[in-house]
Amino acid sequence: MDVPLFASRASLEPLLEEIAARQRAVLDGGRYILGPEVEGFEREFASWVGAEHCVGVANGTDALAIGLRALGVGPGDEAIVPSVSFFATVEPVVTIGAVPVFCDVDPATWVMTAETAEPAITERTRALLPVHLFGNPAPIGELGELASSRGIRVLEDAAQAHGARLDGAMAGSLGDAATFSFFPSKNLGGFGDGGAVVTSDPEVESMARRLRFHGSEDKKTHTEAGYNSRLDELQAAGLRILLPHMDAWTAARRKVADAYAEAGLGEHVELQAETEGGESCRHLYAVRSPERERLQTALAEAGIGARPYYETPLYRQPAVQQWAPRDPFPSTEALCAEMLALPMGTALDPGVPARVTEAVASALGN
Repeated sequence: MDVPLFASRASLEPLLEEIAARQRAVLDGGRYILGPEVEGFEREFASWVGAEHCVGVANGTDALAIGLRALGVGPGDEAIVPSVSFFATVEPVVTIGAVPVFCDVDPATWVMTAETAEPAITERTRALLPVHLFGNPAPIGELGELASSRGIRVLEDAAQAHGARLDGAMAGSLGDAATFSFFPSKNLGGFGDGGAVVTSDPEVESMARRLRFHGSEDKKTHTEAGYNSRLDELQAAGLRILLPHMDAWTAARRKVADAYAEAGLGEHVELQAETEGGESCRHLYAVRSPERERLQTALAEAGIGARPYYETPLYRQPAVQQWAPRDPFPSTEALCAEMLALPMGTALDPGVPARVTEAVASALGN
């Protein structure tokens, strides 16, 4: 493909020498676990998000498990999960012994809303787990209102939402806590696995710190059966170099999305609507079309990368099918059958959105 699906490598390359030097200093210093680089990154990332605390962990999936437990979710409790997401959203619910309860998503924004979540709430519900899908923030304000009156906590799955905003506030600062992934393909991606739990609640922070280190604060007394899940110094060193560029990179991604709209792409396929008051960080640029396979083939023939995402609703995955809803969710089923990701990235050539739009129009005979 001469137009890749992910176009961000060129933005990263000028920083590689600085990152290598920072990581070399870690190697020379000899402290590789929970050292000054992790402490510095936690402080800087929390400040950037607009939260009081950041707890670095080994990956985004562990972050969800630790975040749920830190919010008091345990065996037998129910957590409401949107049915359109990567499997890692629901997996930690099961591994901590809680019960996943699926809800539909909004057909325009593709995220959990109060309207889609409320029918799933029962007396056993302890958490809502909204996903900021492809960087579009879920409406945490209305979800928080729905939850607070019932004693339910809100944990944002912000794995795809570094730099997204809702009513001016950064994703990750909106709920009771939030989780992030620093997998290399994320908007803030490291050079291996990494994740974080972010919160302004000191009790949640304290519990998350214990859980990431075998349920202990002092390496001697273990008050919970926790995890061996820590963001390492080498990853933190690299992420600290990348973090100051995030605002510019988010603006670049949003500029690409604007270019798609200006090229008239929405006349041929359905675009993901931004949540009211929201600013997507455009982790991926996905569209909907009942002609998805035809479009993907035509784009490939034109040298343009495109790929379906989340073709299977979460509740149809074999590992969690026992908790599937009695009747399929209409918005979820349609969305999973139609989503197609198009080229996006901080270094995408400015002419690509028009070229993609022309190829889409040609494929659909428009």
